[in-house]
Amino acid sequence: MLKSRLQFLALTAAGSLLAACSGTAYRNSADSETYAAIAGKADLVPGMTEEVAVDEQRAVDLEGMPVNSLSFEFLGDSAGSEINSSVLGLNDALDLAFRHSKDYQTRKERLYLEALSLTLDRYRYAPIFSFNSGGEYQWDMDDQFVTDMENLTGIDTPTQRVTASSSEMYQADTSLGVRYLLRGGGSVALNLTNNLRRFLSGDVSELSTGALIGSITQPLLRDFGTAIETEALLQAERDLLYELRNFTRFRKSFAVQVASSYYNVLLNRETTKNNYAGLLANNLSLERERAFQVEGLRTLLDVGRLEQATLQQDLRWTTSIARYQRSLDAFKILIGLNAEDAIILDDNEMTLITETGMSAPELDLDRALDLSVQTRLDLYTELDQVQDASRRIDVAANALEPSLGVTLSASVPASGNGEFGDVDFDNAVYAAGLDVEMPLDSKAERNTYRRALIDYEAATRAYTLALDNVKLEVIDAWRRMDEAGKGYDINLASVEINERRVEEAELRAELGLGNVQDTVDSQNDLTAARTDLVRSIVDYNISKLEFWRDVGLLYVDDSGQWEEGIDEPR
Repeated sequence: MLKSRLQFLALTAAGSLLAACSGTAYRNSADSETYAAIAGKADLVPGMTEEVAVDEQRAVDLEGMPVNSLSFEFLGDSAGSEINSSVLGLNDALDLAFRHSKDYQTRKERLYLEALSLTLDRYRYAPIFSFNSGGEYQWDMDDQFVTDMENLTGIDTPTQRVTASSSEMYQADTSLGVRYLLRGGGSVALNLTNNLRRFLSGDVSELSTGALIGSITQPLLRDFGTAIETEALLQAERDLLYELRNFTRFRKSFAVQVASSYYNVLLNRETTKNNYAGLLANNLSLERERAFQVEGLRTLLDVGRLEQATLQQDLRWTTSIARYQRSLDAFKILIGLNAEDAIILDDNEMTLITETGMSAPELDLDRALDLSVQTRLDLYTELDQVQDASRRIDVAANALEPSLGVTLSASVPASGNGEFGDVDFDNAVYAAGLDVEMPLDSKAERNTYRRALIDYEAATRAYTLALDNVKLEVIDAWRRMDEAGKGYDINLASVEINERRVEEAELRAELGLGNVQDTVDSQNDLTAARTDLVRSIVDYNISKLEFWRDVGLLYVDDSGQWEEGIDEPR
């Protein structure tokens, strides 16, 4: 008894250890198949990355980046808040975003799950093995185990049990099988069973039965043919391809989003600088006008007008500080940093696009429209989905057919010698059958068929609409580039004009000949023109990125760096 208990505990411990190890093994097996499925289709999608691991957890590391040591007066009470902050260039921000962004991680997981689902659809057409085994031990009331328990507990055996017969018996059932689905709609199954019963007391005897059973089934009308049977697998294969295209498209859009947010943070920072410069200029004017008032050269009304203008400029400056800080915080979350991470963005990036960022794409609009139809991955998916809808019509039509299937089977009994797997082929039993089912009630199938026809028309319209939308996106991006380009020219001229206005207004004011309203207006217009000039530069560069993305010619590498142009990078 003690030996049996020790064996039981050993088996339990071994089973627990096996279960603990199997979790890791299953995970590794799933990853291996899933990533292989992704890699097998990656070459079909231009621009697809190899960096798709979903469990790669990397801590954010800002070490090695430049550290700011300056205090910025234009930030007011927050002037010292950016001391010791890491300075992020655009390339650094893109790299961090593609490694740590939560949105990016979610899209990788979506791709992984689509590929994981495909592995199960593929598995359906592989040989599927099964093994079942069970056993039980039986005894009557006078069994030695019962007697031992009565002695232990002190419970007497009932009188009527003395006359009962004593016997012990164990039985075991074992089944080993394999099933294989055929791509033509049929299936092959093979099963080997063995049942053993042995009496251990009384008349010692042993009874063993078993059989080798094989069968083949094949539909002849409904569910017949590779196109019908493997439709689910084919759709799963195509769904993974679609998700690869979606992921690649997302990577391009995400790179543009990060760059756009980066430039907008710099724009808000530049706006804060301009508003602060405008406030300083207003303060100087106000100080001068107050001095003139003391001398009787200005009225209280004139000074009051300038005071009001200064208060308004102070409010614009304060608001711009808050807007800049909020946009910087939102940018940190976008690229996967924590809210408390101290960073600032590199002002040199704004200087760079100011000097070189107004170059136009080297292709005209008509050429861009033609290229977008050839390169947009989402447009290919829309076209493929029309084909999917067409196939579903054939599948739905097949479901309206009668069910006619043939079955062939063979059963080979055990030889009777008690050895597992030893069968007697001389006594095999063979059978052939034909199953027929007429679709007397096929309303559900009828509705499915009609729905498939409508879905096909809807998919066709969706493709046509997507084609138009792609063209409109390219045209709109082109227009926004043109608008921002013209805005840049106008704002550049506006800055020059307002600088002359401010200079003249200041000169006249110093001579006591100026008009306070002219001073206020010229300074406010100069501040606004400088901000609008920077905004037009940012808008143009963002529009150009969106243009290349919408044409389908923006290529993004594993670290988020992009190249734009007609030729795909090597």
